[in-house]
Amino acid sequence: MSSPNGQGTRERLIVTAERLFAERGISEVSLREVGVAAGQRNTSAAQYHFGDKESLVNAILDHRMSGINEHRLRLLAEQEDEARTELRDLLTAFIVPLASSTNETGSRYGRFLAQYFSQPASPTGWDWEAASSLRAVWTGIRHCLEELPEAVLGRRLRMLVHLVLHTIADHERTGSPTDPQHPAHWTIDLIDAAHGMLTAPVTPSEGSRDR
Repeated sequence: MSSPNGQGTRERLIVTAERLFAERGISEVSLREVGVAAGQRNTSAAQYHFGDKESLVNAILDHRMSGINEHRLRLLAEQEDEARTELRDLLTAFIVPLASSTNETGSRYGRFLAQYFSQPASPTGWDWEAASSLRAVWTGIRHCLEELPEAVLGRRLRMLVHLVLHTIADHERTGSPTDPQHPAHWTIDLIDAAHGMLTAPVTPSEGSRDR
């Protein structure tokens, strides 16, 4: 068995926690259970390495998001070189890196993210602004949709997150891998659906100022 030291143990705990959180929900798994499932003799290993569950969750995000951030930045750079800054291009940069990050056999990251954003309290622990690619995409999407009332835009962006994450989670559970260079048809369908949802006409709501 491994001692509660070393990078290998830390990564094993991260991967194990991601799987358990994805399958059962973040609130339903204790740090002790993570240590036991990771094969640690010291069942306090997760607490030793991460301190608390929030820090462990943030470590999972750090572990996965660096590669996604790099992929997304490459797409954004290609789009900028080709002067492509339309909403669909930005949605492609948002969705394709996430979808292709779940290609690894046995991946649970899509389902982990779906669980993460389904928590009753809004997730606040991880610094989402630190993901420079995500910040650039979000800024660009807001610019493309600046004619929408702010309240409507806010609701649609929340819908976008849930649509994307839950679709990716469902595909991760049942589907085939996604080629990062040639997005699969289901990924293109998801981009189409996201684009349609964001650009749908706003139905006036009687008596409501924000529409």
